[in-house]
Amino acid sequence: MIGYNNLSMKSFPGMLSLVLALAITSLAGEIRKGASMEVKANSIWFQEVKDLTRWQQLKKSANSKALADYQEKLLSNRDAWQFTKPLTVKVVSHDVAKHQVKVEMETPGRMQGTSWFLDDNTLVQ
Repeated sequence: MIGYNNLSMKSFPGMLSLVLALAITSLAGEIRKGASMEVKANSIWFQEVKDLTRWQQLKKSANSKALADYQEKLLSNRDAWQFTKPLTVKVVSHDVAKHQVKVEMETPGRMQGTSWFLDDNTLVQ
């Protein structure tokens, strides 16, 4: 049996490195205000939080027809957008309980600086 007194000081730096590596890894996936993050390709971007909320409710209900209809309506009316490439955003706020993120587009182009609401699962972590 190895007791506390049997631990050598040689193992302390190794244990410290392991704890530090685990801490850094756990923070890497965290969505933080001000962080630059990438949004997955083909994600739905919402202009209004109420539209994101309704979309999330439909997605959770597993009613694929209602979800597809709602999504098509939003995209047709340009109340939501779908970008085909991964894009970079800055996190403005994150509602962890609702899985909603407000972001600002950082990718250069005509949409740079615009604000959007996203499901937090669309962010690459």
